[in-house]
Formats: sequence, structure tokens, C-alpha cells
Amino acid sequence: ILLKNKVESELIGVQVTLSIQDLRSISIYLVGESYKPGKYIISGLSSVTNALFASGGVSKSGSLRNISIRRNGKLISTYDFYNFLLKGSVESDVNLQDGDVIFVPFIENRVTMGGAFKRPHVYEFIEGETLKDAIYMAGGYKTNVVFDSQLEHSSINKASSKRITS
Repeated sequence: ILLKNKVESELIGVQVTLSIQDLRSISIYLVGESYKPGKYIISGLSSVTNALFASGGVSKSGSLRNISIRRNGKLISTYDFYNFLLKGSVESDVNLQDGDVIFVPFIENRVTMGGAFKRPHVYEFIEGETLKDAIYMAGGYKTNVVFDSQLEHSSINKASSKRITS
């Protein structure tokens, strides 16, 4: 629009039509616990989300919450794919450049949400998150849950490998 306005204001009787015929491609690397680690040739307009979809995502042991993006050997961003999956937010998505490296680490912490939740599943959680956050990830309670129902909280003591229930 800027080019069109400039030409039309300076050259009387001239109209401009501009289109992009070919988009350039970039090479990026997806490494670590990616479903298919390797080098990918993708559109120059791609983001981390696009690259994850193109590669098939992460492996079963790969983190969706702590994905690092490196450019020229320096960490430029850490991406939390849950923001996209659970909130529809692309706010923290990063537009990729040629040579960028996306590193998917192992999952560090998990929580299993089973029973009367809308999306019972195993979720990855990060430091600082609470039980309320885990319930949100699981979609909240099903509509038929009685208001004063009890919630069982159990964990594994890493030192003794015993289950602790509260």
C-alpha cells in the first residue's frame, strides 16, 4: 500500500499492482526430543508452531512447555506450546529465520488428571504452577460433578519411590 500510494501521488495516471510470485524458503533444525529430528526446509514466513506441525510434533518424552529457539548460537526465546493448545494464543510464537535451531528437551514434570475432568490426561507442568492450573489444563470439572466432591492428591517421593496420598 505504501508503494502504491507513493507511485500514484507522484506519477499522474499511473497505477501499481504488486504481487509476490515466490516466497523464499529457509532451513531450520529441529533437534532433541522431536518426533522427527532433522533439517527442515520451510517457508520464510514460518513460525515455531508451523515448524512443529511440519515435523510431526514432539516425541512422547518431549517437552511442549520448554522449547528453546536459538539463533546464531544464542537463545532468543523459550516457547510454551500449551499457550497455543489451551488458549489459542500465538502471542509468544517466534517467526523463524534461516539457520534457526529449535531444541525440544525432555519433559521434566507431569501431572495425571483422571476421573471427573473434561480432558483427563497426563499434562506437563512447570515450576510455579498450582493444582488450579492443572485443573484448567484438564478443562475443568465435568458438569455432573457434585460441588463438595473430594479431590485425591498423590505424588511419588523421588528418594523412596513411594506413593504419597493426601
